[in-house]
Amino acid sequence: MLKPAGLTHGHYECRSLDRTLPIFTDLLAMKVVERRGSEALVEHPNTAWRLVVHEAGAGAPDKPHNNHYGVRVAHAGEIDAAHAYLEANRARYGLPRLTRPRAQHFARSVYFDEPGGNTLEIEYYDPQAVAEGRRIARPHWQRELSEADFPGHGYVPQALTHGTLECDDKDAAAAFYRDVLGLEIAGGGRISVYIKHPATPWYVVVLPIKKRKKLLGPANRLTLTLASPDEVESAHRELSRIPSAEVKPIESRNGHSSFVFSDPQRNWWEIRA
Repeated sequence: MLKPAGLTHGHYECRSLDRTLPIFTDLLAMKVVERRGSEALVEHPNTAWRLVVHEAGAGAPDKPHNNHYGVRVAHAGEIDAAHAYLEANRARYGLPRLTRPRAQHFARSVYFDEPGGNTLEIEYYDPQAVAEGRRIARPHWQRELSEADFPGHGYVPQALTHGTLECDDKDAAAAFYRDVLGLEIAGGGRISVYIKHPATPWYVVVLPIKKRKKLLGPANRLTLTLASPDEVESAHRELSRIPSAEVKPIESRNGHSSFVFSDPQRNWWEIRA
């Protein structure tokens, strides 16, 4: 079993950085940390989990709705305010799809598609979810941002809280992510399972989908960081023994040792030190 130091990055493929980055900064309260060529690194000020945004050109496909990232607000009324703001600014940001607010599993959310081919979510979690034992519903922030930190919207994204993955078999996926990748099962039930690193609050929702129509490519992956290059080599050997995993060679880039692989559920991961 791997012993990751953290679930540190998500990777996100879009068509144009110039069109997608304003979605993160202007609508989700995130910041561009670095931009080089066809890649940009973005993060939310309350979340150390970072997204690497890859520009793939006009031919980049639309991703399934069930492969999205989500931010959370602190107050129930902010979901309606977020919907109103997004509706008023759809043309400005080129949003091809926007849902009305919907409630499920103690959460109320609005979903929207951005011009890069991806779905994003703004959610609110009812405190009753925490009272009933849902750990993922706890606040993901130590300091609640104020309207002054993100003025003029009527809502304030407090944290980047989660990503989502599709899978073929939920129980098999949970077992692999726990017993092989060393992640924690943080909840779930009949429909989904939540996985995360024990040291941090952000999580990934894993959803079983029958007859998946669109599979993600390597540019859409999650990064587990290990303690050393030696651990990366050991992980490469261990994962290469799994017949249903597609494991790419180890590479060195910018002083980091890493490799990517597709797990038995056909989702992509990066292992790095």
